[in-house]
Amino acid sequence: MAQLYIIKCPQCGHEFEVSKGVLMSWDFSKPIPKELQDETPFNCPNCKHQMCVLDDDFHDHVVRTLLMD
Repeated sequence: MAQLYIIKCPQCGHEFEVSKGVLMSWDFSKPIPKELQDETPFNCPNCKHQMCVLDDDFHDHVVRTLLMD
């Protein structure tokens, strides 16, 4: 199952989507793509502020979380 996070950037306030996790239909014989791994940082598309799901304050900036399968 993958999670889609709607994030509000703490630096510029821009809202954007980030997907993390593995979809149920994923072929587990292949490695998980790096961009879907929780520990891989991502950047705000507007101001390039870097964040990570594992940051202590990450959930303070999540507007909505959706589960996908």
